[in-house]
Amino acid sequence: MLRDDPGWESDEVLLRELREALAEEHNVPEHILEAARAAFTWRTVDAELMALTSYDSVLDTELAARARAAQTARQLVFDAEGVSVQVEVTEAGIAGQVLPARPGRVLLITPTGPAEETDLDELGMFLLGAPPSGPVRFRFEVDGTTVVTDWIAV
Repeated sequence: MLRDDPGWESDEVLLRELREALAEEHNVPEHILEAARAAFTWRTVDAELMALTSYDSVLDTELAARARAAQTARQLVFDAEGVSVQVEVTEAGIAGQVLPARPGRVLLITPTGPAEETDLDELGMFLLGAPPSGPVRFRFEVDGTTVVTDWIAV
């Protein structure tokens, strides 16, 4: 068993004590094992975030050079795990579509909490009101899976 005050002199001593501790038989209650498994799934939570990988019109230098002052809508595309979300942000509101189309919900989140929520229609489309200023992210619940986008400044 590992000591409270280990005082390990070397890595070899640490490894020996770890081997001994792991070799001991443990009778861990099932509810503790379930909690440990649930906590372990959080190790990849960042990888499960939808990444802004495909497109952001703000970063499109060619588009910006052609219409620097005329651009009124921001186009965003998020991709993750076979799901693509296309979003258009204007001063009037946020419109988007989840592809492939499927039923579900979308939630607009600000740093202070949820701002607005709506259903996806049969085409996977959604409409939200005018975007709040500052950073936002979207949470999509489709087919029993929840995915969250990175934060974006609107």
